Order: sequence, then C-alpha cells, then structure tokens
Amino acid sequence: MSGNICNSNGKKKGTTNMKEHLLQIDNLYFGKPNSNAPSLNISIYQKELISICSSSSPSIHMLTELYKNHRINGQLQFQGQKTISLSKGIPLSYIYSISRYAHLVPALSITDNIFSLRKCNFPHILYNSKHARIAASDLMEELHLSINIHTPVSELTDAEQHLLLLSKAFVSSAKLVILDNIVEYYTYAELRQFLDLIKLLQAKGITFLIFANSPSLLTQFSDRIFVTQNYEITNILYHAEYNDKKLASMMLGDNPQLTTEKKSCQKEEVLFSLDLSTLFPDLTPIQLHHQECLCIFNYNGSSIGEIYNSFTSRFPYELDGKQCTDYQSAIKNGLAPVALSHIRDYSFPELSMQDSLTVPVLNKISTAGIVNKKLLHYCVSICEEKMKCDTTNETTELIKTVLLRWWLTNPKLMLISDLNVAAPDRQDIYPVLNEINESGTALVILSSNLHDCMYFADSLLVIKNSTEFCFFHKSDSVSFMQDVKSYLYEDLK
Repeated sequence: MSGNICNSNGKKKGTTNMKEHLLQIDNLYFGKPNSNAPSLNISIYQKELISICSSSSPSIHMLTELYKNHRINGQLQFQGQKTISLSKGIPLSYIYSISRYAHLVPALSITDNIFSLRKCNFPHILYNSKHARIAASDLMEELHLSINIHTPVSELTDAEQHLLLLSKAFVSSAKLVILDNIVEYYTYAELRQFLDLIKLLQAKGITFLIFANSPSLLTQFSDRIFVTQNYEITNILYHAEYNDKKLASMMLGDNPQLTTEKKSCQKEEVLFSLDLSTLFPDLTPIQLHHQECLCIFNYNGSSIGEIYNSFTSRFPYELDGKQCTDYQSAIKNGLAPVALSHIRDYSFPELSMQDSLTVPVLNKISTAGIVNKKLLHYCVSICEEKMKCDTTNETTELIKTVLLRWWLTNPKLMLISDLNVAAPDRQDIYPVLNEINESGTALVILSSNLHDCMYFADSLLVIKNSTEFCFFHKSDSVSFMQDVKSYLYEDLK
C-alpha cells in the first residue's frame, strides 16, 4: 500500500485538528459480505470536503445498502444535541444525498421543487406559493446563483438542476451532503460554479462527501481523498500533497482486471463517420465500422454532452448510407441513444415488464399496423429472461431494461452516454452489452470510467483537460493498456 496512510481516526499522525467533530464512521469498507477487504474508521469534521475516488465506482446506493443492512457502525453528533447511532439503521434527517440520477420534478416550478418537496420542518399546511417565490428569489441571491426562478424546469441544464438540489439541501437543514458522480460531464464553467456553491455552503457549516471516478476541481479542493481499488481503501491523499496525476495513478494503479477485454466483433464496412472538428479542430473524422465498439473516455474535463449532441442534435449526417435529417429519422435509420444520466426518464413503474419493454418499439415488429403477437411474445420472452439477475440494485435493473428495450428496435448503432458500471454490477450489465454488440450493433460509449472503456473498446478516444486528445486502436499494440496509461500520466514522476 502506497501513499500516506493515517491512524484509525483519519488524521495525520503528529497533527492537531481543531475542527468540530461531525460524524464518526467505524468499520467502513466497500467489499461484499464476509470479504477480507480492509475497513477504515473515519472521523469527519464540520465544513470538510471529502472525496472517495475509485475506478470501480463506489456509490451512494452502495453506502445506503451498507447502512440499511446495519453494516456501518458509528455516531453522528452535533453540539448540544443527542448523539445518533448509525448502527440502528434509523433515518438521518441531517444527511442529504444527491445521486447522479437526481433531477428536479419537471411538472413543478423551481420554487415548489425547493420548498414544497423537501425534508425540513417547514409546516406544509402553511405553504404559500407567493411567499415561497419571494423566499426562492432571496435564496438565489444569498447563494449567488444567477438562475431565474420562473424558468421552466425542462429548460434547465443538469448542472443548474444540481445547483438547485444543493440549495434544497441547504434549506432542508442538512449537515452532511453526499454527492454521487454528478459532476463528471459538466463544462469547466459549470464545475467552477458548482465548486463556488460548495465553498459557500461549507462556510455555512455543511460538510460534503463526494464519490468520484476521476480527478477534477472538486478533488483538487478536497481536504482528504480516500482512494479505493476493488472496494478496498488503498490510499489517503491530503490537500497539501495533491496533484491530479498523483491521484489518477493511485486510482488506476496496475489493476490486472483492466487488461480483461471483450471479444471484438468489428467488421470492415464503415457504418458512420464521426466528425468532432468543432470540438477538436485537429481531430480527423473517426470512421466507425459495423459492430465496432468506440469508447470515448473523459479525463479531468468535459466534452461528453457535446459529443452526445453530435448524434442527437446536429444534423444532417449519414448512418449506414442513409440520410439523417432530424432526431426521428436518425432513430428510424438505426440510432439507439441512451443517456444513462437521465435513466429515470425511461422508467414506467406503472407498466408491466412486458409493456415497459415493448411500448416504444411496437412499430418495429408489426405489419401494416397489426402487431405480430408471436414475434412480440418471442422478443419479450428473450428480454425477460435476460432481465433475471441476482442484483438488488434497482438502477441496474432499470439500465438493463432500457438497453434491452432499445435492442428490440434492432439498432445499427447504440449510443450510450454516462456509462459507469460499479464492480458488483458488471456481471449483469457487461453480458447484455456484449450480446447487443455480437448481434450486429455497433457501440459508442461515452464514459469517465476507465475500466468500462478499457474493457469494451476496439477503439478509444481519450480526452483530457477538455481540449487535449489521443486516439488508440486496441489491435495496433500489445501494450494498449500501458500506452493509454502513459498518455494519461505522461509527466508523473
């Protein structure tokens, strides 16, 4: 184990920390039950910014499951208040979590999202829309946010929605805010604004615990960073000794699992020419072949949203020789876009599994408007069989449903944005994507999870610091993995 390892309470030996203690977590680890993964006792102090960084994607969901199953011991304490035991699994009103799939409710106004739907002591029976709007305007001013409260929620960017969710945490009297991989695809300006709000809320007494997959401004300004590999805490990095490349090297290491790869299904025929010259003037168009898997890895900077829009918003272009002039024609010609950061938008909880899988694709398996019920039943049976898995993760099941639903449309190209598969879920998600690829569909995967990219890629475009890039072909070199690492950490000594 390398790096600076601290004693059991998470402080550097020989230092004195006069911050007010907020939370003590004992026996924290990310391994499976009965595993030999080492645990750690962590002391968290008020106004701290702590990051948990890993290429294997520990998440809020995992932390929540550990807590619900009484596998986390510890205490939450505030000055002048009774200490709360974490081991009892009771709801903790002072902890506010924002997952990567969290968004505002589109049917409600910004004001109602913040004040009407929240965990706080405000008496809802006295809720007054007029007074709430005034309070919302005052809140935007207090938190230095330039968001017009009259803007429809549907017109807000993901970054703006997450800023408002942080505002909601503030008015909910949160003492600890847990953020789950929600800033990976922000622009630099959005990330800067997000960090400014975190600093402001820290000054007001709020502590932040952030899960991350790559270095960013948030890790750069973290007080402490816990680095994990395969759900074991392997390093602790302090603010004074931080640099991006040092953290990235700790996160990736020489994990042998990263050399594992899927079998290539790439054909010789060109399916699509991806022109990203508006983002990277020196990058020649990328020729994507039938059944090829192109991964685009985002490292410490973001162009993911712009690349996704190149397929879904910027027309015209040709897909397998057919002209795509708008979103609908692109879908008709074989594009299957899946934005996993908005996975909840694909959910229809009131529908059965059969209806949820097939409602969007009936036209693909019908004749003259009459549904071919035999073929429909066959397709659904296959998908329902593939949905059988041991996972208790609701999000994983939803991702599989969405992937299989698009697979029913027999796509030529599946575009998957924000893929970020946690280690325990790979056995469920990876086989589905492999079979989709083997059945004849090319994949374009946009991700900040290097493990996912290295596993699936026939070709890999690495983007770092928003403007730099390098293109790799797995078949070009037996040292593909090492070549990628050398490019990412070329100046690390």
